[in-house]
Amino acid sequence: MQWGQIKTLFIISFLILNLFLAQQFLEKIGDTNLEMLAQTSFEDQLVADEIEIGELPERGKREVYISAERYEFEEEEFANIADSANNQTMILLNEDTILSEFDEPFEFNGNHDELLEQIHRGSEYEFWGEYDERLILYFQEQNDRTVFFNTSGLVAVTLNEDGEAVNYAQRILSDTAVQSEEQTVLDPINAIEALYSSVLQRQDEVTGMNLGYHTLVEEGPQIFTPTWKITINDERNYFVNAIEGQLIPNDEENFVQAISYFIDYQVQEFMRSESE
Repeated sequence: MQWGQIKTLFIISFLILNLFLAQQFLEKIGDTNLEMLAQTSFEDQLVADEIEIGELPERGKREVYISAERYEFEEEEFANIADSANNQTMILLNEDTILSEFDEPFEFNGNHDELLEQIHRGSEYEFWGEYDERLILYFQEQNDRTVFFNTSGLVAVTLNEDGEAVNYAQRILSDTAVQSEEQTVLDPINAIEALYSSVLQRQDEVTGMNLGYHTLVEEGPQIFTPTWKITINDERNYFVNAIEGQLIPNDEENFVQAISYFIDYQVQEFMRSESE
């Protein structure tokens, strides 16, 4: 083949490559413009509905799926924990649940850190809420983030009519493992958009937003997905899957009632067995 023909082939090849790259570049610009247009349009809707969002967390956070299992205590291990507990009587239910009653009601006074100091591995838990059933819930942290509404990683404290802590139930998540490569999570504004059509109301205000974990798979080693917790008007909490973008259903009232009934039943059973 002559040099002139080779030269022509190279020129044609480079032209085709340049056309392909230009097309890819234009498509990327188009996608970016569409995304910016959609975001601007949504923000205009928020303004029209007088919904305030304030300062949002930064974009581009990278997170992973994790797994964990409900911890089961060995008999000797639990005996040592029970012996070292201050002014408490502990029993172990089904190898994975500590039920503890304070020998004398513990004066609470709203100091959650002080109360958690009375609890085995209490520093791993974060305050979640206090309820009319005189129940306080603390959720365990995994991978430096709170695991929301998981019965395998919580402390539930019962208060008496004077606001003193009288007993608590505890379960522990352990054997945490990373289950995926890091992924960029949903932008905060897009997580809020996932709430827009179903739960946001006119003149609502987004008063808090942070990342935690929510249960994705419950059987065997549990799998947890990165999750945006979005607080509205300092009173309503919603959860959005930070990877896939959908709203996560959550029935807080039934969850709290189930925990409260569980503790009441176990305490009554314990008192009955002690009296026999």
